[in-house]
Amino acid sequence: MAKAQPVTGLDATASSRSSLPAMFSIRINELWGWAEHMPFPHRVRELHDMRIAAKRLRYLFEFFGACFAPEFKANLKQFKRLQDYLGEIHDCDVWVDYLRRQLRDAFRELNRTRKELRMFAGADPELKQAAAALARELGHGPAQGLLMMLGDVVERRDRLYGELLQFWAELEQSGFRTKLTQAVAQAASEEPPRQEG
Repeated sequence: MAKAQPVTGLDATASSRSSLPAMFSIRINELWGWAEHMPFPHRVRELHDMRIAAKRLRYLFEFFGACFAPEFKANLKQFKRLQDYLGEIHDCDVWVDYLRRQLRDAFRELNRTRKELRMFAGADPELKQAAAALARELGHGPAQGLLMMLGDVVERRDRLYGELLQFWAELEQSGFRTKLTQAVAQAASEEPPRQEG
């Protein structure tokens, strides 16, 4: 996982509002920096890092939520949706790795049984029993189910990935990044409400 880019140059004596552009520009750029990897479905680590960057930016918006206009909350739903897509894709990637390891172990066992067939010379009567046992393993062993599961997970990931690309294209077409930047600039320029008392 990529480390968060540090936010530097903040003035500890300044108001939080005046620091918003510096904080948010780092996180916005971080998220969009990972977006260059989206056209490549097999860049698993980069897509996961993009998910983490979206989470950081969303949490920053939530933390400073009081600084933003109420209608801005609709934008947070977009982050949630983006995180959901990236999170489900990451879950599929984790499952694919797990199933591959399980298949490796299942095939290793099948390979051991297959090698045992070599011990028999000619038409040894026990060869028939060993071959039948191997056939049963192939038909009823875990490999067949694991292969089916792997196919299902890959199909699900492909579907989610296509939906993610479409969703991201819609965000880009709507000027989502510009909207975020403008909302931050507006929040930074507004005076905080005065406390009575």
